[in-house]
Amino acid sequence: MIQETPTAIISNMRMILASSWLLRLTLFLLLFCCCCESLSSSSPTTTAVVVGAGPAGLAAAMVLPQYFDRVLVLEDAPCSSYDPSRAYFYNVNQRGQQFTKDFGINLSQRGLGVQEFARFIVPADPEQVFDYDVQKPIQQSLSKKEKEQLGTMYWIPRQDLIDVMTEAILERNSADETNIEFCRGVHCTHIEPTDDGRVKIIFQCKNPEKVDDNNSQTQSFVADLCVGADGISSKVRQSLQDGRFQKGWYSNAKQTKQVSPRNFRLKQYQSPSYGLRIKGLRLKPNFAIPKGGGGSSSKTLVPILDGFNYAFQSATNGPTNRLNLVILPQTNATMNGRSVNICTEPNHDLWNTEKIRVDDGGQSAKAYFIKAFPRLEWDNIVEPDEWELFAATKGSSFPSCQYSPRMQVSSSSGSGVILVGDALHSFPPDLGQGVNTALCDVMLLKKCLEDAAAVNSNENKSSLTFLPKALEDYEERNGPETRSLIQLARCGAPYQYGQSSLPMRLAKKIW
Repeated sequence: MIQETPTAIISNMRMILASSWLLRLTLFLLLFCCCCESLSSSSPTTTAVVVGAGPAGLAAAMVLPQYFDRVLVLEDAPCSSYDPSRAYFYNVNQRGQQFTKDFGINLSQRGLGVQEFARFIVPADPEQVFDYDVQKPIQQSLSKKEKEQLGTMYWIPRQDLIDVMTEAILERNSADETNIEFCRGVHCTHIEPTDDGRVKIIFQCKNPEKVDDNNSQTQSFVADLCVGADGISSKVRQSLQDGRFQKGWYSNAKQTKQVSPRNFRLKQYQSPSYGLRIKGLRLKPNFAIPKGGGGSSSKTLVPILDGFNYAFQSATNGPTNRLNLVILPQTNATMNGRSVNICTEPNHDLWNTEKIRVDDGGQSAKAYFIKAFPRLEWDNIVEPDEWELFAATKGSSFPSCQYSPRMQVSSSSGSGVILVGDALHSFPPDLGQGVNTALCDVMLLKKCLEDAAAVNSNENKSSLTFLPKALEDYEERNGPETRSLIQLARCGAPYQYGQSSLPMRLAKKIW
């Protein structure tokens, strides 16, 4: 994430977005919770469907209106809101900024620009003083030339990046530059070909009130292009792997041998950070760090400085109860609160439902953190309902380094399916390249569409005869970089998460 003039609409929308997070969320829900019945309406000449409304899906949706009369984005989540399982931050570097600059997305509105990584270590013992006169940051030392090469990187929470991309789409829609539609609360079960060579997307509506005339929650939509941007467990990719499409869809004029559905099976490689579990805890906007040290000044609050990471060490130091709370640079913490990332091994107490209960309103979770971090005054920095949300959230796990060797299929009639983002490749966030690679996928898709369409510039837009060529070029050009990035991700920085088990600590010493 309209009958007034575009200028008035955008002006009013910006005023609302700036005034209150509640109004901002209300506007977002009103604009995006579309009825599933609209999917059965009469189709324009050409249609593209994007499955998934994460950064990769939203980026793809912004590229496609130049080539399709209608672009529809399907999203599983019923609304766009804070999710502790996905409360991680993105570091958008120069690779990802190719897309944001090309589409006029201003990352500085929600993100915090930095050129170096710097971290403060906050001691667990409240008797130890934390003060900027005492503690010095652990900081990179980059030369002027290195800084120029790296450029400015933007730290931005995942939800904020989705919001700023959504706002860019709304602005383009209201100015009649694009026709991008959203339907939330629908779950794609699979895709399959139609008899006339197009793509049918089968989905289920999660809201039983929003179903078709046959009162069935399972519906379908037919498109000329389906973009699979539906994450690690992609239903789009799985459908290609299952062989739902006829043999001709898997052929490619540039391939010297027949390609089968098996080529969509993920190639997987292990990394030391594979399987680590993560979720977030949201702190109040005015969060600051108690100085400690005893005496009258121990309760003095030390403010968080922009541009720095903060690592809080726990007083508990066993293999299953040691914790590190990591606060990443965030520019708009006063508006949405400040998220803390918590990453542990799978056998940690945090995931033990006997110790962190899900049925006590978050009280056991709160008690656990009070014991682990006695320096912090938890009653003053976390809202009561946040504890309940944190305890009830299962969190997410770091994936293996994996990718699909094949990235697309197409028909002779000019329809196709393509994979982008985590649906195509995924890896642990050791190098911070996930979102950047996803945005690069979309920029490459944009280039391939432009090049193929230019060759067929004399043909009618509705024919889409250029589409198979564009998808083939995308696969050919994206393959080598994807394979190289997967190999690099296996040996990036897998021990940066403070893994506390003995094998992990030993492995870190010899890494």
